[in-house]
Amino acid sequence: MKAAVLLAPEKIEIQEVPTPTIKPGEVLVKIKNCGICTLEQRLYAGAMKIFYPIIPGHEAAGEVVEVGADVLSGITPGTRVAMDLVVRCDECYFCRTGQSNLCANRFKNNKKVLGGFGEYMAVSASQVYPIPASLPYAESAFAEPLSCCIRSLKKVGLKLAEDLLVIGAGPMGQMHLQIAQLMGARVFVSDPDKARLAMAMKLGAFLTIDPSTEDLVKILKEHTDGRGVDACVITSMAPIALTTAFEAVNKGGRVNIYTSYTDKPPLPIDANTLHRNEVTVTGTEGRTESDFLAAVRLLSFGKVDVKPLISKVVGYPSLEAGIKAAMTSDTYRVLLEQEGKA
Repeated sequence: MKAAVLLAPEKIEIQEVPTPTIKPGEVLVKIKNCGICTLEQRLYAGAMKIFYPIIPGHEAAGEVVEVGADVLSGITPGTRVAMDLVVRCDECYFCRTGQSNLCANRFKNNKKVLGGFGEYMAVSASQVYPIPASLPYAESAFAEPLSCCIRSLKKVGLKLAEDLLVIGAGPMGQMHLQIAQLMGARVFVSDPDKARLAMAMKLGAFLTIDPSTEDLVKILKEHTDGRGVDACVITSMAPIALTTAFEAVNKGGRVNIYTSYTDKPPLPIDANTLHRNEVTVTGTEGRTESDFLAAVRLLSFGKVDVKPLISKVVGYPSLEAGIKAAMTSDTYRVLLEQEGKA
């Protein structure tokens, strides 16, 4: 089979590799679409390393073509599925306490990690989630990032009728926006990119704010009787986003650091302010199985619209150009598409 293999930073090759064989409890999936996420971008750029060589890709959807023995879920060849490709060991403390997103063994070399840039993958039946015929594979590939946003909003404790600020209107910010609305929140979105703010308004933001030309905190307080927002999610790596988040939340407010950073920026808030204002600070990493199931169901129900977030679709010949395009602010999500996607 063909696969895009990352050999070193900025060195990716389309190679012929063995088609995987399945074991009992596994299924073989023909990949139809796979997103080029920030993780793949960082692996390609060398800002992050797991091991080499590696087949990247973890936002995938495809068709089951073979089912192994002992699969109990009723999945059959031809089943269309979204794929949860960040594996868990199911043995460590975190997995056994319902925090499988923090699995201690998920990136170890003896574990099958990523792989969505290949034509086929053999995965545990527990890693595939059936999708309806009405949901295109390209949209199904968003189940993984959408599930991370679901966990983020659960972690920040978003409640019905609260005010939420989403800092950053990239693909993750736009998905946070849509889920937060489903949860009954009034959503403010901040970003200096006017095109991205326009997209946020199209997707239902209550108000969008350009922090480079507008006084974000003042505007938020004008709409919240001087309090500030109840919760804030940071999806932007811009250093100012951290400062803005703590200035924007009210007493008793919550801040979730959703994004990851290439350096180690300090929190721009003192311990005494945290103490007196009872501000809660948290972070989120990945998602659990229940978050992934929720994402698949929301997409299947048509409750979240990811079509506007598909900026470009590429094949193997233009994959490297697609990765570079995904790194620019002109795109939301770039997808790798296999032939005969259906």
